[in-house]
Amino acid sequence: MAKSVTELARKLLKQKKEGLEDLRVHMFELDGDEEDDDLHEQLHAEFSAEFERVQSELAAELGAPVRTGDDDDDAIPLNGVFRFAIWQANGKSLFVAAAHEDRDCPVILILGTTADR
Repeated sequence: MAKSVTELARKLLKQKKEGLEDLRVHMFELDGDEEDDDLHEQLHAEFSAEFERVQSELAAELGAPVRTGDDDDDAIPLNGVFRFAIWQANGKSLFVAAAHEDRDCPVILILGTTADR
């Protein structure tokens, strides 16, 4: 990551519009690797560990999240969420989420803002 997560969070919270920043993305080659159950488990574990690191960094700056979970949430504009944390600041919801919508879709770790809900 070029910028720290807290720097990216500050940038997103200052913007008038909602925003998204990819923190990590794993694209499958679509050569059969998307069907590898062991790889999926490994990636989910890696992304969960990275999620934990990011959540800790943001909590040190913003305090404890107002909500966390391990499934889709209406406040997060993504499908396939398997980890999330949400903070409220500056009239917005700031979230970090790990998501994987389907076997052949990328696994992502994303930081974003939405209007408070």
